[in-house]
Amino acid sequence: MNDTSVTAMVAAPKFVGGPPRAHRVPLTYPIEYGGIIYEEIVVARLTAREVADFQDAAAKFVEGAPFVWPIYRDADGKPVPVEALDGLDDDDRLELDKAVRDFLPRRFQGALANVSAPPVGDSTASP
Repeated sequence: MNDTSVTAMVAAPKFVGGPPRAHRVPLTYPIEYGGIIYEEIVVARLTAREVADFQDAAAKFVEGAPFVWPIYRDADGKPVPVEALDGLDDDDRLELDKAVRDFLPRRFQGALANVSAPPVGDSTASP
């Protein structure tokens, strides 16, 4: 038996401890998009493979195309389309953004700090 056949018989790795890997954020204002009703959005931690796939996709990103972190999932674990996220009530989106801070991989957390919007509670007015 070679190494390839042994690998094929072994189940995929699974997490067996540590902090929660997902958080359900109930929507105060559920929406429907593409025939799917979103009553909650799941914010999920990414595996090393998902991060690598995301980085590959980001390298091919075309200006003006819809772009969304692969951290947002529906109740069945499927990615939530950017159009659905953009269509959320702003208060629901704020709750999602708060949850993301705890689930986004460290390598991407600097991207949150680079957003051009002022921090919550800050004024956009010039001094």
